[in-house]
Amino acid sequence: MANFDEQVLRAWDEFEQATGADAINPDDFLAWALENNKLAPRPQDLRKLLRKQVTSALRTAIRRDDGGFSYRAKQCVKIIENGVQIPLWFDTDSGGTSNLRQKAIRQRRDGIANDVYRAVCDVEHMNKVFPEDQLSFHLDFVDDVAERRIAEATSSEKDDDEAA
Repeated sequence: MANFDEQVLRAWDEFEQATGADAINPDDFLAWALENNKLAPRPQDLRKLLRKQVTSALRTAIRRDDGGFSYRAKQCVKIIENGVQIPLWFDTDSGGTSNLRQKAIRQRRDGIANDVYRAVCDVEHMNKVFPEDQLSFHLDFVDDVAERRIAEATSSEKDDDEAA
């Protein structure tokens, strides 16, 4: 029997063929899949469901630095204990050991590098499939960071003015 992800992908491909759409809203797919008994919700472990909701909330915890930029107040590091991966969360202002903080940043960088690698491969593939419409993907993010820093500072100043 196929695992859930494989079932989703098969149903998605079937929906793509049935609609002929170039792009699909997942809500439309879900409505079709449920109506046609292609998918059913999986039984959920209550702890697993709550853990997902808790970690989602922790990811959204944002604070503002004295310099005016925002940062994530809670960070996650994954460690392996007795062959089991365990996520540990800590407060960026008061928690975590130096080793955990370093591991968290290294893991975050690895995740970003994986995303960038996947994006580069995706662009290369699309450029092969659609040679008349070449895409580019710039690997230098210095300007992107600077633009976001400026936008955040501007937004912060606007929020301060509105609060006054």
